[in-house]
Amino acid sequence: MTIKLTIRLFGILGLKVPAYDHKKGIRVDKPDGVRPADLLKDLKIPVNHVGFISDGEKSIPLDARLTNKMSISFYSTISGG
Repeated sequence: MTIKLTIRLFGILGLKVPAYDHKKGIRVDKPDGVRPADLLKDLKIPVNHVGFISDGEKSIPLDARLTNKMSISFYSTISGG
């Protein structure tokens, strides 16, 4: 079974994906059972560049099983000094 997802990238993460549209995000069809870690691998974004993952207002782990019509947001880590 295939599920439909919307991926949103925040902070510097959007700069890592060519032609990323900050207003629309990325719409993808993925196999059932896909996880946030799989999406990052497909986008070639290193896991250590992500500080927070959410589905709406709820935090989700890298190994969460995603379901149809979810909107997954990845937020970059914050650093500075």
